Amino acid sequence: MSIDASPPAQPPQLSPDGNWVWDGSQWQPVTGVEPTHEGVFAAYAHKVEAADQAVGVASPASVEASVQAATPAMDYSYPAPAVDYGYAAPEPVMPLWQQPKSSRKTVYLYGGGAVVLFVMVLIVLNSINFVSLPFIGGRTSSNPSQAASASPAPGPIRSEYGRGDLFFNGALAPAVAALEDTKAAMESCGANLSNICFNAITASDDQLKNVLAIIDRGSIPSCIAAPMKQLNNDFVLMESGLQLGLKGFKDNQPSEVVNGVYQFRHVAGSQQGDTMAVDNALKTRCSHDLEGP
Repeated sequence: MSIDASPPAQPPQLSPDGNWVWDGSQWQPVTGVEPTHEGVFAAYAHKVEAADQAVGVASPASVEASVQAATPAMDYSYPAPAVDYGYAAPEPVMPLWQQPKSSRKTVYLYGGGAVVLFVMVLIVLNSINFVSLPFIGGRTSSNPSQAASASPAPGPIRSEYGRGDLFFNGALAPAVAALEDTKAAMESCGANLSNICFNAITASDDQLKNVLAIIDRGSIPSCIAAPMKQLNNDFVLMESGLQLGLKGFKDNQPSEVVNGVYQFRHVAGSQQGDTMAVDNALKTRCSHDLEGP
């Protein structure tokens, strides 16, 4: 077997679009020109065929035929996968239109819920006195005069001392005590028209007006009428002094503030004594005997 020592022939140079070939001197068309194609590639095809015969290379057709003859037929069918019994098959979902009819248990549940709702409505109506349910509780009367009283109402105070004590110790004394609590702040008042003084006068004036209102509305027995008249005059003078002080702040007149505060303090000294006089008259002059039939 002989082998050609010359190097294998190189393929001709094609243009980038593949439609032209360089024959050594010029570009020749390839597509659509069969004689030219044969003329250009004839030498190359001859040399390549000779080289293949020299090295014993079989043609592609013979190689494909020998491969098919030597390769046995293969069975590519795969066996069916084994069934996995590790998981339970899901239950089929039944459409809503094929659902079975409600059982008796569901009917009982709906019936029980309706009974409970009805009882709750009855309880609410009984609580607002719309219906009367003996098994829940008797209907209470909406009229207070018809309701039974746990204890009898206290009778009217028929003694002179009782009426005087109710007025003086029950109503007037707490109001006077609240007025006394505001007197200490009045010590800050002077000729400088400070905000502290203005707030003190305002607080005392509010409490003093409350005292005068209690005296005006109160039922005063004759046994303490005289000392109460004097005590009431004290409170009236004290109130006029506070009004003069507030007017001084409004007019920006320090002298009016000083005179008003002085009048309040001066009368407050005698007011304490007149208050003790009323208390003494209540204890000594007012009778404890019942009045009327």
